[in-house]
Amino acid sequence: MAEATAGRAVLLLTRRGDGEATATAALLHRIGVPVHRLDADGLAEVRAVRGPDGVLDLDGHRFTPTVTWLRHFSARAASPAGTPGGRLVYRDAWSVLAQQLAAASPAAIGADDPGLLVQRDRARALGVRVPRGLVTTDPARAAGLLPARRYVLKVLDRHYVEPEPGRLDWFLPRVLDRDRLDGSGGAGLPRGTPVLLQEYIGHDTEYRVYCAGDELHAFEVAKERPEDVWERPDEVVVRQVRAPEAVAAAARALAGESGVGYGAFDFLWAGGEPVFLEMNAHGDWQWFERKAGTDAVTRAVVRTVRDLHRSAAGGARPEPVSLLAFLGAGRGG
Repeated sequence: MAEATAGRAVLLLTRRGDGEATATAALLHRIGVPVHRLDADGLAEVRAVRGPDGVLDLDGHRFTPTVTWLRHFSARAASPAGTPGGRLVYRDAWSVLAQQLAAASPAAIGADDPGLLVQRDRARALGVRVPRGLVTTDPARAAGLLPARRYVLKVLDRHYVEPEPGRLDWFLPRVLDRDRLDGSGGAGLPRGTPVLLQEYIGHDTEYRVYCAGDELHAFEVAKERPEDVWERPDEVVVRQVRAPEAVAAAARALAGESGVGYGAFDFLWAGGEPVFLEMNAHGDWQWFERKAGTDAVTRAVVRTVRDLHRSAAGGARPEPVSLLAFLGAGRGG
């Protein structure tokens, strides 16, 4: 009998403490979209079987994923027992399984995460301005190839790592004058670490733009110093705004070129045009919502996942006045 009762559901792959995932899953449940969640820091007792028919059994819950959403799922958060080599295999196996579950799903969010180099190349190909930059293992020497007064140093992957389960070390972008560049990529990074060195661009405005499905929501970010977002977040002012048409068009073009169902895009407005910085396929949004007093991105993400699920499950798209709107889903409802 159990074989006949496997349903269709959203699979959410993240970690404990992911507030965005928790809020989204709760709202999806309220509107009748089933969600099963797997946390990278909660794998110890998980029993998982993926059969040849595509049905996934997680701790006795049998379902076929309609949408697999990769958020902050990193097997570095797991702390299995065993030999050093065996622990590496364990983490690698979970990482590969997560990627392959996403690849096998009718729809996936966050699985295609183009890195900085690909993002910059795509932006240039679309005619969107990006800061001049290069990848180097020696920023001080490479600065000779990229004359500027100030620079931004970025790691090539996410801005944090997990050297041991539960402990995050952050390597945030750094704004440095030329005379402060040295042969390393920054505090804590070994010499020879490849980093992105790019010119610092003076600008009038900074925008964070969220693309979720066919929806776009923008926030204007005002701060005194580039590093205030990380060092003095209480001093940062965030407003929900209608993005300039050129910014919105650039974000939509980049999202379309990358094929992402969700992305957080960072832009500057400088010299009368948008300057694309980067896109984060797993970017959080609740901090921006809290600062601006809105829940627009939460609602957009819920609608996007809902529509992908219903499409994969064979259901019709909802009417314009949806149950989600009726419920007043989210903090603003």
